[in-house]
Amino acid sequence: MFIPVKLGTHGLLNRWDYKGHTFGSCMTSDATDLMYVNIPKNASSWTKPNLKDWGWEDYNYHQDRLYNKQAMVILRDPVERWLSGVCEYFTLYHSDIDVTQFNTAFYDFLMDQLTLDDHTEKQFYFIDGLSHRNITWFWCDSTYRDCFSQFLKEQGFDNKYNRYNYQHTTENRKDGDARRSDFKKIFDPLLKNSKYLDKIKNHFNEDYELINSVKFYGSR
Repeated sequence: MFIPVKLGTHGLLNRWDYKGHTFGSCMTSDATDLMYVNIPKNASSWTKPNLKDWGWEDYNYHQDRLYNKQAMVILRDPVERWLSGVCEYFTLYHSDIDVTQFNTAFYDFLMDQLTLDDHTEKQFYFIDGLSHRNITWFWCDSTYRDCFSQFLKEQGFDNKYNRYNYQHTTENRKDGDARRSDFKKIFDPLLKNSKYLDKIKNHFNEDYELINSVKFYGSR
């Protein structure tokens, strides 16, 4: 059974502030009881521009005490998200690293430090303090855009949601495409190694428990 962890209790609430993401980051407006909770690497680059078209702005549900709003939360396969996140991490912070020096010792070390930043953080931390009864869950895959669009239309937010490129995969990013692709070619094969794959899955066990405990909009 999924059991939430109180970030404030464990001193984690501001863990990634220095990387530019604060737990509780969300988007909403005063005119709606809905809010979107941002989990990095879960289609946020596509979702946020669509909501800005409706005049939604950045808030923090912890700081602004928005716990009673109906939250839209997108979850993603933890292994897929980690791969995308680790490529993002190295592109942002170590793009000039000499990849020819990567060896088994480096990969073993990486597996001991799987959470490197907000892009590789466990997903359940990003919804800390929210009641699951007040969350509409979406699954981050090829159906997400249609589900998102349908849900918002049902709430009265009809819009042209295909005006922005779908950016939830590394290959669809315009900036740093080549470098992200380089890193993906390096890290993707790690997932074929059962030793590494099992470590990743064990590390994100709470995310799997969360995913298996909720019902996704539109089903999957």
